[in-house]
Amino acid sequence: MLFPSCDPTMGVSEPPGDFRINYNHLKKVINKALKEGTPLEELQLVPKSISDAPPKKLSRDDLIKLLHIIRRIRTRYQRLLQSPVPKELERDILNKSPEERLPWEAEALEKIEQWRADVNAIRAHVQKELNDHLKRELFRDV
Repeated sequence: MLFPSCDPTMGVSEPPGDFRINYNHLKKVINKALKEGTPLEELQLVPKSISDAPPKKLSRDDLIKLLHIIRRIRTRYQRLLQSPVPKELERDILNKSPEERLPWEAEALEKIEQWRADVNAIRAHVQKELNDHLKRELFRDV
């Protein structure tokens, strides 16, 4: 038995307005193409691959180099990857109302927020470092 996609009694909410407009437009375009006998591929609704060149295959040595680089980056940032407060403790603190929290619990939550901000800042740096290395070392012939 089929149910409507947005039924408030089942807990499924209405899609946002832009989604509905885009969906209806796309549905009209597809139905018109089907009626006219136009193949859906010619509508170019889904972008094709950006590059027609076959992807470069990494050699075993390239993969070993890449693994060493990843390990070196991981050991450099190992201390930062460990949360200052265990997840279970954070969950228990967050379950309490703010009025019931002890001063050290508020401090622990602040440390967690700072730690997450540091991880996000380092994440962008690590991605850039890894991408630069890949371009410089592994994909220099491409």
